[in-house]
This record gives sequence, structure tokens and C-alpha cells, in this order.
Amino acid sequence: MRLSVNAGLSLVVLAVMAAELFLPAEALEYRRVLAAREPWRLFTGHFVHIGFVHAVLNCVALVLLGQLFGERLKPRAFFGILAATPILISLLFLATMPELLWYRGLSGVLHALFFAGCVVWIATTAGRARWLPIAALIGGTIKVLVEQPWDGSFPVHEVLRVAVVPQAHLMGAIVGSTAGLLLRRRLKLDAA
Repeated sequence: MRLSVNAGLSLVVLAVMAAELFLPAEALEYRRVLAAREPWRLFTGHFVHIGFVHAVLNCVALVLLGQLFGERLKPRAFFGILAATPILISLLFLATMPELLWYRGLSGVLHALFFAGCVVWIATTAGRARWLPIAALIGGTIKVLVEQPWDGSFPVHEVLRVAVVPQAHLMGAIVGSTAGLLLRRRLKLDAA
């Protein structure tokens, strides 16, 4: 039995909300000093959140991405990105952001799904219909670049009232774009 993107996302959302309500986020969050001793944090840190509102916002965005790209990204690709991106972003944190001591949230992964989906959408669309995925990709790129704190700081989110890590969005965009290009290449090979 093949799991559809929507059915799989229902399970992911259920797991994220259960983690928020019943598990101690501190035990699962990305922690730089514990990454080698507790490597699961490289993955789980992206599925725990600062609070209930943060978890709900990320889950809503995940479901919307599933609606937008569920047809374009086959379940294997969609969930492959969802599974691999947290680890890749965490490794990028370790390599490039020594000042980031801890992290919680799905937003970097959400950006990866968005950018991968846009790249595949462009590849699977022809003619004038390409303007929409191209506009989405350009808009996403502008959003990610504008929100970057180029001084390396962590701005405070006005609604959540916590420091955020927009650098995770940039890393997600890079990882997702790369995944989209690899999927695009596979689509071309399958078509040949």
C-alpha cells in the first residue's frame, strides 16, 4: 500500500502536535554541544517547537505545502526531503553557525519543501504556465534574502516573542533547490 502525501502529512502533523503536548522539547531540540553524544537531535530538533502556536503555524504551513506540491513531488520525494533536510540543515548549523547553541522548529524544512517543489514545478510545466512557478521561486528567494540578518544575529519574532533563526530558511532554500534540481534531472532521465 502506497501512502499518499496527504495521509503521510496527517501522521507527521499528529506526531508534531503530540511531541508539543506530551514530550519535553528540551530533550529533543538541536543542541550544538550534544550533537555528537545525542545525534538524534540533528533530526528531532526540527519537529519540536518553542510553543503551541509555533507548532500549529508550522503544521499549517506543512499541510499547505502538501496541497501545493503533493501532485508534483511524489510521496517518496516529498517524504525523502522531509526526512533528510533536518539532518542536512543541522549539519550546516554545526559547520557554519557556531553561535547557534540550540534550535527548534520546522521552518527550515518547510523552505526546503517549497524550493524543491518550485524547481520541480518549473521542470514539469511548459509554455506560459511556467510564469507561476517561476514567480513563486523568485518571490521565495526575495523573501529569504530580505529576512536574513546579515550581521549573524537572531531577530525576535513579534508574535512568538522569541529569537528566530532565519538562517535556517536560507539553508532550507539551498538544500531544497538542490533536491529539486536532482529530482528534475531524474525526471529528465526517466523521460528519455
